[in-house]
Amino acid sequence: MCTLSWAPLPGGYALAMNRDERRTRARGLPPAVVLVRGVPVLMPTDPDAGGTWISVNGSGMSLALLNRYEESPRDEGGTFTSRGLLIREMAWVHDPDSVEEGLRSRRLAEFRPFTLAGLARGGKPNLFDWDGDRLTRTEVAEGGLVRASSGSNQAEAERVRGGLFQSAAGEPGGLTAAVLERLHRSHLPEKGPISICMHREEAVTVSLSLITANPKKISIYYVDGSPGDHLDGTRSVL
Repeated sequence: MCTLSWAPLPGGYALAMNRDERRTRARGLPPAVVLVRGVPVLMPTDPDAGGTWISVNGSGMSLALLNRYEESPRDEGGTFTSRGLLIREMAWVHDPDSVEEGLRSRRLAEFRPFTLAGLARGGKPNLFDWDGDRLTRTEVAEGGLVRASSGSNQAEAERVRGGLFQSAAGEPGGLTAAVLERLHRSHLPEKGPISICMHREEAVTVSLSLITANPKKISIYYVDGSPGDHLDGTRSVL
């Protein structure tokens, strides 16, 4: 239940993520700077498990994690490690190859299925998909939707949200950080389970994180709450 998008910018990129969660889940803590293996990292925190869903470090490398609901076990029994701890552990890395090395060195059977996106300044997003059986790696060719995850209708969420970003990319000026923010705040095509700012009876978009990374500045603009409610955000700079 999340949406991740990106836009290549001169000397860097913008990366936006809506975090969708059950209404009963604890409120996330806003971004703060932490040291991971001596590397400064800017990230919000999930107080339930201590992990995170998105990060950016001093080299401009971002990580973002989405659940793969279509492959996750419906039986909540068993013991699994929180997927958000993967970012907490690897947030220091500087390139996607190091992400892959770190993942392949882990016993991934400890985690429910996930997609981990890694984006370095000057590169394209690399997606590392763990389906519960094997790990695969792909690259996102163009700006726009990176991945959507939905506990309601996965295929429809990806189709509709992907189309909205594709349409925006074709408009004058193309995709920018401001355009990503506008789309992530939107209730297009209509307010509900498929809209980018998602609303369901049991779940809702609970935050928006917008990373911008260029040679001069690395920051996260963070909206604590449903971004479609026109809440103001705060900017944290690394």
